[in-house]
Amino acid sequence: MDKITLNQTHLSDLFLLPIGKKVRYIREILLKEYGNDFSGKSVANRVQIIVPSTLALIEKGKTKDIPSQALFAISKDFGLDINMFFDDFYTNNNYSEVTFTPKIFLEEQKVYAEQNEHKRKSKMDSNPLLETTFQVKVIVSKIASNSDEQLCFMTKSKEKYGDNELVTLLSQIISQTNSLDVSNNKDLIEEIRTSMPLDLAYDFLMHSKNSLAGFPWYSYESKLNSDSQGFTDARIYTEMLQKELKKIKEE
Repeated sequence: MDKITLNQTHLSDLFLLPIGKKVRYIREILLKEYGNDFSGKSVANRVQIIVPSTLALIEKGKTKDIPSQALFAISKDFGLDINMFFDDFYTNNNYSEVTFTPKIFLEEQKVYAEQNEHKRKSKMDSNPLLETTFQVKVIVSKIASNSDEQLCFMTKSKEKYGDNELVTLLSQIISQTNSLDVSNNKDLIEEIRTSMPLDLAYDFLMHSKNSLAGFPWYSYESKLNSDSQGFTDARIYTEMLQKELKKIKEE
Protein backbone atom coordinates (compact mmCIF):
# COMPACT_ATOMS: atom_id res chain seq x y z
CA MET A 1 0.00 0.00 0.00
CA ASP A 2 1.30 3.46 -0.94
CA LYS A 3 1.94 5.35 2.28
CA ILE A 4 3.43 8.76 2.92
CA THR A 5 5.40 9.48 6.07
CA LEU A 6 5.83 13.01 7.40
CA ASN A 7 8.88 13.16 9.65
CA GLN A 8 9.70 15.52 12.51
CA THR A 9 11.04 18.19 10.14
CA HIS A 10 7.84 18.11 8.09
CA LEU A 11 5.70 18.39 11.22
CA SER A 12 7.77 21.30 12.55
CA ASP A 13 7.38 23.12 9.23
CA LEU A 14 3.63 22.50 9.15
CA PHE A 15 3.15 23.85 12.67
CA LEU A 16 4.46 27.25 11.57
CA LEU A 17 2.18 27.54 8.53
CA PRO A 18 -1.38 28.91 8.26
CA ILE A 19 -4.13 26.48 7.23
CA GLY A 20 -4.03 27.15 3.49
CA LYS A 21 -0.27 26.81 3.27
CA LYS A 22 -0.46 23.57 5.28
CA VAL A 23 -2.69 22.22 2.52
CA ARG A 24 -0.18 23.28 -0.15
CA TYR A 25 2.81 21.92 1.81
CA ILE A 26 1.26 18.46 2.09
CA ARG A 27 -0.06 18.47 -1.48
CA GLU A 28 3.39 19.33 -2.85
CA ILE A 29 4.89 16.38 -0.95
CA LEU A 30 2.25 14.15 -2.57
CA LEU A 31 2.88 15.80 -5.95
CA LYS A 32 6.61 15.12 -5.70
CA GLU A 33 5.97 11.49 -4.72
CA TYR A 34 3.09 10.59 -7.07
CA GLY A 35 3.10 13.18 -9.84
CA ASN A 36 0.08 14.84 -11.47
CA ASP A 37 -2.43 12.83 -9.46
CA PHE A 38 -1.83 15.54 -6.87
CA SER A 39 -1.66 18.64 -9.02
CA GLY A 40 -3.98 21.38 -7.81
CA LYS A 41 -6.35 20.69 -10.71
CA SER A 42 -6.48 16.93 -10.04
CA VAL A 43 -7.17 17.39 -6.33
CA ALA A 44 -9.88 20.00 -6.97
CA ASN A 45 -11.53 17.76 -9.59
CA ARG A 46 -11.65 14.82 -7.16
CA VAL A 47 -12.83 16.97 -4.24
CA GLN A 48 -15.47 18.67 -6.50
CA ILE A 49 -16.55 21.07 -3.73
CA ILE A 50 -14.07 23.68 -4.98
CA VAL A 51 -12.61 24.61 -8.37
CA PRO A 52 -8.83 24.70 -9.04
CA SER A 53 -8.70 28.51 -8.80
CA THR A 54 -10.32 28.43 -5.35
CA LEU A 55 -7.87 25.79 -4.17
CA ALA A 56 -5.01 27.99 -5.41
CA LEU A 57 -6.35 30.94 -3.38
CA ILE A 58 -6.68 28.75 -0.29
CA GLU A 59 -3.11 27.46 -0.66
CA LYS A 60 -1.73 30.98 -1.09
CA GLY A 61 -3.54 32.16 2.03
CA LYS A 62 -5.51 34.74 0.03
CA THR A 63 -8.90 33.73 1.39
CA LYS A 64 -9.81 34.20 5.03
CA ASP A 65 -12.82 31.89 5.12
CA ILE A 66 -12.10 28.31 4.08
CA PRO A 67 -15.29 26.24 3.82
CA SER A 68 -15.16 23.43 6.38
CA GLN A 69 -16.65 21.05 3.80
CA ALA A 70 -13.76 21.81 1.46
CA LEU A 71 -11.16 21.28 4.15
CA PHE A 72 -12.79 17.99 5.16
CA ALA A 73 -12.90 16.82 1.54
CA ILE A 74 -9.23 17.73 0.99
CA SER A 75 -8.14 15.90 4.14
CA LYS A 76 -10.15 12.85 3.04
CA ASP A 77 -8.57 12.96 -0.42
CA PHE A 78 -5.09 13.19 1.11
CA GLY A 79 -5.98 10.37 3.52
CA LEU A 80 -5.03 12.25 6.67
CA ASP A 81 -6.61 13.56 9.87
CA ILE A 82 -8.34 16.91 9.23
CA ASN A 83 -6.89 18.13 12.55
CA MET A 84 -3.47 18.26 10.87
CA PHE A 85 -4.57 21.56 9.31
CA PHE A 86 -4.96 23.11 12.77
CA ASP A 87 -2.29 24.15 15.29
CA ASP A 88 -3.83 22.14 18.16
CA PHE A 89 -2.78 18.94 16.41
CA TYR A 90 0.87 19.90 16.87
CA THR A 91 0.66 21.46 20.32
CA ASN A 92 -1.45 18.71 21.91
CA ASN A 93 0.45 15.75 20.48
CA ASN A 94 4.06 14.69 20.54
CA TYR A 95 4.34 12.92 17.19
CA SER A 96 7.78 12.10 15.79
CA GLU A 97 6.18 11.13 12.47
CA VAL A 98 2.76 10.73 10.86
CA THR A 99 1.96 8.12 8.22
CA PHE A 100 -1.08 8.20 5.93
CA THR A 101 -2.38 6.72 2.68
CA PRO A 102 -4.07 8.91 0.02
CA LYS A 103 -7.65 7.96 -0.79
CA ILE A 104 -6.93 7.03 -4.41
CA PHE A 105 -4.54 4.30 -3.24
CA LEU A 106 -7.00 3.03 -0.63
CA GLU A 107 -9.57 2.71 -3.42
CA GLU A 108 -7.07 0.91 -5.66
CA GLN A 109 -6.33 -1.52 -2.85
CA LYS A 110 -10.05 -2.11 -2.33
CA VAL A 111 -10.61 -2.82 -6.02
CA TYR A 112 -7.55 -5.08 -6.10
CA ALA A 113 -8.78 -7.00 -3.03
CA GLU A 114 -12.26 -7.40 -4.53
CA GLN A 115 -10.82 -8.67 -7.82
CA ASN A 116 -8.62 -11.18 -6.00
CA GLU A 117 -11.53 -12.32 -3.87
CA HIS A 118 -13.63 -12.81 -6.99
CA LYS A 119 -10.86 -14.82 -8.64
CA ARG A 120 -10.42 -16.89 -5.49
CA LYS A 121 -14.13 -17.73 -5.33
CA SER A 122 -14.45 -18.39 -9.05
CA LYS A 123 -11.98 -21.27 -9.02
CA MET A 124 -10.60 -23.80 -6.60
CA ASP A 125 -7.38 -22.73 -4.94
CA SER A 126 -4.46 -24.80 -6.16
CA ASN A 127 -2.19 -26.56 -3.68
CA PRO A 128 1.53 -25.98 -4.46
CA LEU A 129 2.37 -29.22 -2.65
CA LEU A 130 0.64 -31.13 -5.45
CA GLU A 131 2.65 -29.46 -8.22
CA THR A 132 5.85 -30.84 -9.73
CA THR A 133 6.95 -27.96 -11.97
CA PHE A 134 7.45 -24.32 -11.04
CA GLN A 135 8.48 -20.94 -12.36
CA VAL A 136 11.79 -19.75 -10.93
CA LYS A 137 12.50 -16.29 -9.49
CA VAL A 138 16.12 -15.24 -9.05
CA ILE A 139 16.92 -12.27 -6.79
CA VAL A 140 20.33 -10.63 -6.42
CA SER A 141 21.00 -8.21 -3.56
CA LYS A 142 23.98 -6.17 -2.49
CA ILE A 143 24.88 -6.69 1.18
CA ALA A 144 26.67 -3.94 3.08
CA SER A 145 29.23 -4.47 5.86
CA ASN A 146 26.46 -4.04 8.48
CA SER A 147 24.33 -6.68 6.69
CA ASP A 148 21.90 -4.13 5.22
CA GLU A 149 20.62 -5.23 1.82
CA GLN A 150 19.68 -3.46 -1.40
CA LEU A 151 17.88 -5.32 -4.18
CA CYS A 152 19.69 -4.73 -7.48
CA PHE A 153 18.28 -7.40 -9.82
CA MET A 154 15.28 -9.71 -10.08
CA THR A 155 14.04 -11.96 -12.87
CA LYS A 156 11.45 -14.71 -13.24
CA SER A 157 11.45 -17.57 -15.73
CA LYS A 158 8.71 -17.66 -18.35
CA GLU A 159 8.54 -21.46 -18.30
CA LYS A 160 8.05 -23.96 -15.48
CA TYR A 161 10.77 -26.41 -14.47
CA GLY A 162 11.08 -29.63 -12.48
CA ASP A 163 13.60 -30.87 -9.92
CA ASN A 164 16.37 -31.69 -12.42
CA GLU A 165 16.36 -28.20 -13.93
CA LEU A 166 16.18 -26.58 -10.49
CA VAL A 167 19.21 -28.55 -9.25
CA THR A 168 21.14 -27.53 -12.37
CA LEU A 169 20.25 -23.86 -11.90
CA LEU A 170 21.13 -23.87 -8.19
CA SER A 171 24.45 -25.59 -8.81
CA GLN A 172 25.34 -23.03 -11.49
CA ILE A 173 24.58 -20.16 -9.12
CA ILE A 174 26.70 -21.73 -6.37
CA SER A 175 29.54 -22.41 -8.80
CA GLN A 176 29.50 -18.88 -10.22
CA THR A 177 29.48 -17.34 -6.74
CA ASN A 178 32.43 -19.52 -5.71
CA SER A 179 34.33 -18.51 -8.84
CA LEU A 180 33.80 -14.82 -8.06
CA ASP A 181 35.05 -15.33 -4.50
CA VAL A 182 38.19 -17.10 -5.66
CA SER A 183 38.93 -14.51 -8.33
CA ASN A 184 39.00 -11.86 -5.58
CA ASN A 185 40.60 -13.90 -2.83
CA LYS A 186 42.95 -16.75 -3.74
CA ASP A 187 43.10 -17.85 -0.08
CA LEU A 188 39.61 -19.26 -0.50
CA ILE A 189 40.67 -21.81 -3.12
CA GLU A 190 41.17 -24.70 -0.69
CA GLU A 191 37.97 -24.00 1.22
CA ILE A 192 35.85 -23.75 -1.93
CA ARG A 193 37.61 -26.60 -3.74
CA THR A 194 36.10 -29.12 -1.35
CA SER A 195 32.55 -27.89 -1.94
CA MET A 196 30.46 -29.70 -4.50
CA PRO A 197 27.91 -27.32 -6.07
CA LEU A 198 25.77 -30.13 -7.47
CA ASP A 199 25.54 -31.90 -4.09
CA LEU A 200 24.77 -28.64 -2.28
CA ALA A 201 22.07 -27.77 -4.81
CA TYR A 202 20.47 -31.20 -4.43
CA ASP A 203 20.53 -30.93 -0.62
CA PHE A 204 18.90 -27.50 -0.70
CA LEU A 205 16.16 -28.71 -3.01
CA MET A 206 15.45 -31.77 -0.84
CA HIS A 207 15.30 -29.59 2.28
CA SER A 208 12.83 -27.25 0.59
CA LYS A 209 10.60 -30.22 -0.26
CA ASN A 210 10.86 -32.19 2.97
CA SER A 211 11.49 -29.60 5.69
CA LEU A 212 8.49 -27.33 5.32
CA ALA A 213 8.89 -25.91 8.82
CA GLY A 214 12.20 -24.39 7.74
CA PHE A 215 11.17 -23.73 4.13
CA PRO A 216 7.48 -22.72 4.35
CA TRP A 217 5.30 -21.61 1.46
CA TYR A 218 4.14 -17.99 1.44
CA SER A 219 0.63 -17.26 0.22
CA TYR A 220 0.58 -14.77 -2.64
CA GLU A 221 -1.48 -12.25 -0.66
CA SER A 222 0.66 -12.37 2.48
CA LYS A 223 3.89 -12.15 0.43
CA LEU A 224 2.49 -9.15 -1.45
CA ASN A 225 1.52 -7.42 1.79
CA SER A 226 4.83 -8.15 3.51
CA ASP A 227 6.80 -6.97 0.45
CA SER A 228 4.74 -3.77 0.34
CA GLN A 229 5.31 -3.05 4.03
CA GLY A 230 8.99 -3.96 3.71
CA PHE A 231 9.37 -1.53 0.79
CA THR A 232 7.73 1.26 2.80
CA ASP A 233 10.05 0.60 5.76
CA ALA A 234 13.06 0.43 3.43
CA ARG A 235 12.20 3.77 1.82
CA ILE A 236 11.95 5.45 5.23
CA TYR A 237 15.26 3.88 6.30
CA THR A 238 16.94 4.98 3.04
CA GLU A 239 15.76 8.56 3.54
CA MET A 240 17.43 8.49 6.95
CA LEU A 241 20.66 7.17 5.39
CA GLN A 242 20.59 9.95 2.81
CA LYS A 243 20.21 12.59 5.52
CA GLU A 244 23.13 11.11 7.46
CA LEU A 245 25.26 11.13 4.30
CA LYS A 246 24.34 14.73 3.56
CA LYS A 247 25.28 15.71 7.12
CA ILE A 248 28.66 13.93 6.84
CA LYS A 249 29.42 15.69 3.52
CA GLU A 250 28.50 19.06 4.98
CA GLU A 251 30.83 18.51 7.94
